[in-house]
Amino acid sequence: MLPLRDLLAVKRRGGPEYAGALTCFAYFAVAASTTYGKGYRQPEFTQERRVEERDRQTGALITARSAGDGRSIAAEVDLTLPEIGQFRGSERILGTTVGLRGLGMAAPSTFSFAIDDSGHRAGLAAWWGEGRGTITTELAPSLRGTTIRAYGELALTGSDGSRGRATLNRDGRLEVEVTGATGDLYRLNAPLK
Repeated sequence: MLPLRDLLAVKRRGGPEYAGALTCFAYFAVAASTTYGKGYRQPEFTQERRVEERDRQTGALITARSAGDGRSIAAEVDLTLPEIGQFRGSERILGTTVGLRGLGMAAPSTFSFAIDDSGHRAGLAAWWGEGRGTITTELAPSLRGTTIRAYGELALTGSDGSRGRATLNRDGRLEVEVTGATGDLYRLNAPLK
């Protein structure tokens, strides 16, 4: 999320780069929604409904909340980046499917980012971005143990009129395509793992 500071700077040569900011936000949102690699253990669920910690590198305050109702698994996360803005994410697992590729857990998700007052004071342009869609996390059995992977899509919207789509495939490859308000096209094809 730190590149947003440069992309949305009011004094940036050529002005703020809104479509680039939406592309950057999309990568972070999808990366925050899942993980890849070996599945070593099951998560341990506790009675705690809220956990906070500060990121040592960025100083960001991260707050995670369990939003499930006992019958479902749901989570919400807030991330406050000093002198930049606020990231929010929420997802709710609809259930588990069993298929040839493993166990799948589809999670309709909403992610958003907005420049906050500290970002305005630091010289950033007013802007927000949003991603909505479903990311499915799979537990895939193999001869080497269980592997975690994901796939899905987010529809992207920026307050400046930018629109796009982020598509994640099972191999951990993320493709983001954003069209800016003036028709400029941004493409990102990058690995998540």
